[in-house]
Amino acid sequence: MSNFKLIDTIIDCTSVDVYPIFSDCENYAESDNQKDCFETSIIEKLSAFFAEHKLVVKKKVNDVANVDILIDQSGTASTVNVDSPDIIKEQIPAFDSIVRQSIDALPSMKPAVKRGIFVKSQYRLVVVVRTM
Repeated sequence: MSNFKLIDTIIDCTSVDVYPIFSDCENYAESDNQKDCFETSIIEKLSAFFAEHKLVVKKKVNDVANVDILIDQSGTASTVNVDSPDIIKEQIPAFDSIVRQSIDALPSMKPAVKRGIFVKSQYRLVVVVRTM
């Protein structure tokens, strides 16, 4: 006779019960509202960081870059990967560096929760780069 119990529960490791929460999102009780607030807050914070840089391009850019962000169990964000097309790399050589700096500058947050435990979570942010 063994000393372990087989549990018939499958855990979805691709989702979390509670999204990471910036301090300005703590008042939202519903998961969907927390997710929307998290996404909106991260976009606002990164946009503000980009606005501080005076980027000059020689050629018009209208493309997207994918940024993979990891938020660890302590609520610290880091950049996993920046996948930007050649046109962005050519016209904004510092783009990847600015993205990484902006992610590093994010304030600490409450991490994601899965089954009552703080967990690391990864998200893909699609950054639209459109110059005038």
